[in-house]
Amino acid sequence: MVGKASAVANIMIARFIYSIYWYYLAPALPLIRQELAVPNYELGLVPLFFIIGAGSFQIPASAIARRIGNVRTAVLGLTLLSVAGVATAFSTSFNEILTLRLLAGIGAALFFSTAATVITNLYPGKEGLMLGIYNAVFSAGAGVGLVYGVVYTIVNWRIAVLVISVIGLLESIILFKASSPLNRPIDAGLSISRSAVLVGLATAGYWGANYAAGNLLPTYAVNHGVGLANASLITSLLLFSSLVGGLSGRLADLTSRRELLIIAPAVLGSLSFLLIPTLNPYAMIASTLIVGYTSELMITASYALAVNDLNPTMGLATVNTLNMVVGMWLSPLFTALMSNSTLPWIMMIIVSVAPLPLLLVRRRVKH
Repeated sequence: MVGKASAVANIMIARFIYSIYWYYLAPALPLIRQELAVPNYELGLVPLFFIIGAGSFQIPASAIARRIGNVRTAVLGLTLLSVAGVATAFSTSFNEILTLRLLAGIGAALFFSTAATVITNLYPGKEGLMLGIYNAVFSAGAGVGLVYGVVYTIVNWRIAVLVISVIGLLESIILFKASSPLNRPIDAGLSISRSAVLVGLATAGYWGANYAAGNLLPTYAVNHGVGLANASLITSLLLFSSLVGGLSGRLADLTSRRELLIIAPAVLGSLSFLLIPTLNPYAMIASTLIVGYTSELMITASYALAVNDLNPTMGLATVNTLNMVVGMWLSPLFTALMSNSTLPWIMMIIVSVAPLPLLLVRRRVKH
């Protein structure tokens, strides 16, 4: 029998590597643009295709997990992410990269809610804490993915992508061997709850703004005169500060007003976007720190609401699907407006705040 602590550790290591795959191409976008002669406005398609894959396959992933179990589905997801990374290192066109990011997104969908459900089932009553740690690990891995921009200045970006992808394949094997005893079929149905739908729609704006900033801030900064290494390091703070936001997830276990842990951080974090167009390095650092903390606290609180559904895997998948399907459009909109230093950030503030009242609707429906 696998010990609970050992099982959680294995899943968290896999989660760390999975998280790197979300952002490791973000610092490479300026290099891909130059190497493959890609128009600037098309770069937003790279994160968009990833989110299309991840968003469209969240709920099908729950159906797959119902048949083969959460652990095996998560292993399948990490494997697909890694294989897509290996193929990206040998890609010859921008269209190939887009296709592979779509497949990587499907892999991410297979991993996310299934692995999260395994750890929350192991520690009932501490969902906020476990999801907070789960999200904090994501922040650490995603931050490493952004810091990869420094690696790209030393070695060819294709070599760097190949190395981390091979590591992911090895971790897939380890996770399969170590955690398979925890795998079991899921008895719950596949119905989608209205509560999870409202949570997903309410948080989609700030989720999408955070995703767009993490992927495209390096390109925005470079276009406005900031060096690639500095842009990558500043953006990485967005993810590293999320560590603290995730570890604050315990607050969700201590309050019955989890909606406030979503609304207040989303408003504060989105307003801090106004600091970025100053291009002052200290102001940009302050914004990334605020956005990182508040976005992760908001996301953890929203997951803590969803995991209490009859089928927590489906509840998490529903929230994540809506976050991605609605929020992903901010990335191409951001790149379309990127020549203006201020307008894309104002857009992200409006989109982040506008849907938050849906949480109040959800609370009235629940009570």
